[in-house]
Amino acid sequence: MGKNTEERQAEVKTRSQSQKMNAQNKQRVAVLCDFDGTITPLDVLEVLYRRFAGPGCSDFMQKWLEGEISTPQEIQGCFATINATQAEMEAVLDSVYLDPAFPDLYGYCAQQGYPFVVLSDGLSWYINYVLTCNGFSGLTIYANEIHFTSGGIRISSPWYQPDTPRRGTSKPSIIRKYQEDGYWVVFIGDGLTDVEAVEAADVVYARARLLEYCRKLEIPAIGFSNMQDLLANWKP
Repeated sequence: MGKNTEERQAEVKTRSQSQKMNAQNKQRVAVLCDFDGTITPLDVLEVLYRRFAGPGCSDFMQKWLEGEISTPQEIQGCFATINATQAEMEAVLDSVYLDPAFPDLYGYCAQQGYPFVVLSDGLSWYINYVLTCNGFSGLTIYANEIHFTSGGIRISSPWYQPDTPRRGTSKPSIIRKYQEDGYWVVFIGDGLTDVEAVEAADVVYARARLLEYCRKLEIPAIGFSNMQDLLANWKP
């Protein structure tokens, strides 16, 4: 059962009060970053849906927005309406671009020795494809998986946890794993699939709907509009 607003605010205040103590104990920084709408200015799933999905996809998207189904259920439902091949969809992915300052952020993290990890409730297939097309390979990615088979498309969620039942990828669970390994975790995100992550991370950079959420619940967050702006206000 989900936590109410008062419970979430109490947890956030407790976490904020303990951040200085945690910072003294954690010598290493890890940067965990959302993909759609963060590394890429656009939501890649929506790009694919607009180009290939049938009319029934909008019903699944609406049910997801209303909290009636999980992200994997929405993706499975929408891809069931798609008749395009993997190759046809990848031809569209060729035009997906990254935030122009992403190479600078990634390069800065590499220079500082910060692990840079992609946390997404999207699909590792298109994340890998888009990153590789833009010259980035070998990144650690936590996301849902898509299986192209002769019998159709199947979605699986290897990073699912019951504490985040609406998500295929439990971002707070992965954040906590890095924290348990001694990292001070910086999380960067923009949307509704990131709301649980900001309650676990040590430092939060938020934009768009995620920033609105953080302000509403009084979750400490550094706002940004794009990655150039984020780098200018970097405060790990």
